[in-house]
Order: sequence, then structure tokens, then C-alpha cells
Amino acid sequence: MLLSIMENITILGFGKSGYAAARYLANRGAKVLISESGQLKGDSIAWAHELKQLGVEIETSEHSKRAIESADLIITSPGIPPDSAVIQMAYQFGKEVISDVEFAYRECPTPMIAITGTNGKSTTTALVSHILQSNGLEAPACGNIGTPILDYLPGKKHTNNGSHKDAGLPDYLVVEVSSYQLYYTKTFAPYISAWLNLTPDHLEWHKNMESYIAAKENVFIHQDKFSIDKIKISAAIKKPFAVLNIDDPVVASQKVKVATMPFSCKDILKEKDPATFVLDNWLCYRLNGKLERVCSIDELPIIGQHNVENSLAAIAICAIAGLSAQQIAGALKQFKALEHRLEYVDTIDGVAFYNDSKATNPESSIKALQAFKEKIVLIAGGRDKGTSLSEFSKNVLNKTAAVILLGEAKERFAKAFQDAGVKNIYMANSMEEAVDIGLKLKLGPLVLSPACASYDMFKNFEDRGNVFKDIVCAKRAQVPS
Repeated sequence: MLLSIMENITILGFGKSGYAAARYLANRGAKVLISESGQLKGDSIAWAHELKQLGVEIETSEHSKRAIESADLIITSPGIPPDSAVIQMAYQFGKEVISDVEFAYRECPTPMIAITGTNGKSTTTALVSHILQSNGLEAPACGNIGTPILDYLPGKKHTNNGSHKDAGLPDYLVVEVSSYQLYYTKTFAPYISAWLNLTPDHLEWHKNMESYIAAKENVFIHQDKFSIDKIKISAAIKKPFAVLNIDDPVVASQKVKVATMPFSCKDILKEKDPATFVLDNWLCYRLNGKLERVCSIDELPIIGQHNVENSLAAIAICAIAGLSAQQIAGALKQFKALEHRLEYVDTIDGVAFYNDSKATNPESSIKALQAFKEKIVLIAGGRDKGTSLSEFSKNVLNKTAAVILLGEAKERFAKAFQDAGVKNIYMANSMEEAVDIGLKLKLGPLVLSPACASYDMFKNFEDRGNVFKDIVCAKRAQVPS
């Protein structure tokens, strides 16, 4: 049974999540005001026209005092930091500020599987959704992965062509949750939570590691309040679980109030408790005292040690949700890498091209470097996040035949790599120039794994990856068949 909709709701920010929230609320009779500090552009122009037909008020260029003062509840874009003027004004007026994930949790009786971590969130979320849905369960991937969670609340369902049709509740919502979204949760209690890893990131938003960790902890901190009535699948374990990477010291140190199913690539975890691990090159899990083998590492369709970790987390989640080892294995072997995540593009004149544009921090790019057995040619750089390059530089020295740098960060990256002893460093002024250099070098696979944000040269990491792929495709067309 849905909670009653408050009469006046202000939505801060007009991105995908704000649009989805406004549409959901307006269709249910709420009085909605969207407050956007900038001007409408791109998709938001068409969205605004649609929402105005539903009675949604939209203000631009500022966050007005009226938008805050009149609200019974404020749903904020996750990109707006807590120290911003508008959030501080909301707190001064005593208003509750939450994310769309928190609001969806309060509204929707569907059990949620929430996945967070600095790296690997999207792949693991997509993998869990793929495995569950391959076995007949409706379990869409949503949240930070790209489709707002409120798009999947009752009455709406995505079809294969991207349109909507009337439908009931899915069996599960598989939600990728960022630290930004988790920061603005108050009661969020997923059925299964998974924390994959933690490395320094988003510190310009959180200000320090303590705040970043505290936000991540919200993925499981209220799980002991999870309602068993939300579990409708008879085969599922009817109690909440936290899936934790015990190879990560921060994650392993967490105090959790619910049952845990740790996963590890390093420890076999031979105790009787639930766990997921690697044994004799096989991905295995133990649940209810029984050891199950899923598949060998060599059978995984996604490469790299980090994807072994992602697969272990997904196996744990799907086993808790009631699937057998055979069901998990069959779907896992058919999974394809997500776009912009170590995505194979093409091979031209003996040079293989990989698009890992989603790697927006050094830790993620390190995982890409370690995924290849041979040395690669790395394209890196973009908008600098100011994080340490020490460990990244060591991996670049050991795992690359050459490095091609572009974007705002290229000078700092070049100095750090030179200090580490890296020799073959090339500077490029554009992505096309970077690709041309890599083609001429012919020193190994050419991998775009920037270790930086994209906003200096591109709209987002998707745009960066698509530009890279378009250039590769154009180069392919120039090669005689």
C-alpha cells in the first residue's frame, strides 16, 4: 500500500531523476515545483513541456526562497552537495531533504537490492539484474546506473523498446546507489545491500573520507528495520543480508546489524557461515551450510580481477534471492560487458581497441590495466580530481608500453609518470589525435581508461566513450577490406 503523497513537494535539480520524480508525483496528485539553478537545455526543454501539461511548476536560474519555504518535502538531485546554499536554506527552514532513492523506498513495497562502492557498481548492478531476469524474475536495474528508480514504481514498466506500459510491481528493484544518493537517505532499508569497495573519490562533494564512508554506510545502517512482508518470492531467504567485500579493509571493518555474506578473492572462507569465494579457480558460494560451485574464472565473459570481484558479489546476491548455482551459472556465462566499461570496440591493423571511459578515477583505471596480460597503450587524462597518482603511476610503469595523455590533467599526469620512470609518454590535443598515435605505435591494445572526469572536453563519460568509438569506427572504414 503506497504512502499518501504530500501536497507540496519541491524537487531540486532538473536532471533525469528530477524529471522522473516530478512525473511520478504529478500523476499521483501532488503539487510539484521543480527548482533548477540553471537554464533549461537539451532534454529538459521537452521534459518541461510534458510536465507543465501535468501541472508541474518549473523555476529556472535560481533556487527561490518560496520553493523551499512552501515545501512539505524536498527531493534533491544527488549532485547538489549538503553545504550548498539551497540545502542550507532548507535546513534553516526545518525542511526534510531526501534523495529519490529514499522517496522510492518509502513509496514502494517491492524489495530492493542496493549496490554501492567506489568502483564496479554499474557492472554488478547490471549483472545481478541480468541473472535474475534470465531466470524469470522481473528485476530491473535502476538508480545511478542510468534509469531513475521512480521510473519503476507501480503503474509503469519499461518495455524492450524503451516505452512504458501499465504493469504491476516487479519482483525486485536492483538499485545502483551512489554516495550522493545515500547521503540523503534517512530510513532506506534494502532487502540485500552490497558494498563492493572503497577508495578516495568524490571528496570535493563529501569534503573528507569520513563523510564519504558515512554516506556509504547508509546502504545497510537501517537494514535491521527491513520489513519481511516485502519478500514475496517463496524461494528467497526471508531476512535482510549485507554482502561485503572483506578484501577491502574499510568495508571489512564495518559493523553490520543483519546477516552477512562476505566475498573474497583472497580467502577461501572455509567456515560454516555464508560466503562467496574462489576455490581452485572456481567461483563458489556457501549458503545454509552447503558449498556450491558456479563456474570457473576462465568461463567469465568479462575480463579482469575486478570483474571476478563483481561476479562474486552478484553470485552472493542471487543465491540469497533464491537462485541455484546452475541458474546463476547459466546466466552469468551469457553476460556482456557494459558499454564504456572495458568494452571491446574493434581491431584495426592488429591493434585492439577497448573503451573504458567509465574509469573516472585512478583506482578504476588500475583495474583496467591489471585486466590485461600483455602490456597496453593507455589513453588517460581529462578533468583532474586531484587524487593521488602514486599507485596509478606504478601500475602504468609496469603495465603499459606507452601512454597517451590529453585533457586538463595531462601535465600533472605526465610529471607523475615521469617521476615513476615511465618513458614513452605522448601528448594529444584531441581524442582523434590520441587514437592516431596509438595506431601508429602498434605496441599493444589501445585502451581508453582516463582516470579522470570528462567535463573538460565532453558532456559526460558516455559522450567521451562514444566519441572514442566513433573515431575507431571511422578509422575502420578507412582500412581496405
